[in-house]
Amino acid sequence: MALALLLFGAVLHTYTHVVESASFLVGFWLLSLSPYIAGSVLLFVFRRPHATAGALLVPAFLDAGNFYSIFINPQSSTASLGLVFIPLWNMLLFVPIGGAMGWWVGNRIKVTKEESPSNASLGRTREE
Repeated sequence: MALALLLFGAVLHTYTHVVESASFLVGFWLLSLSPYIAGSVLLFVFRRPHATAGALLVPAFLDAGNFYSIFINPQSSTASLGLVFIPLWNMLLFVPIGGAMGWWVGNRIKVTKEESPSNASLGRTREE
């Protein structure tokens, strides 16, 4: 799931900046990719797939909604401001909160797996 979210963000933002935009600006492209760059660091450097999935779940939905509201069904002339503000909201709020929640879920899965009866030797528990 983490890898799928990374690929989704990379493809969506690259398409947006190469095809839909009037000119390709590397700075805005990197700004829009910044949540996914942070997610790739979590996944490939720190090996935390649950944290990556948690960090990128809300930004992926916001980016998809932002793409829809700008390029498919724009309702106002200021809709394109989302290209600047959505990546900022993602990086400052949703990636850290989602990453922390994903890390916690991954940690709980690991602890639960270690405490499962199948890991206890000869039916003994940790308390014995």
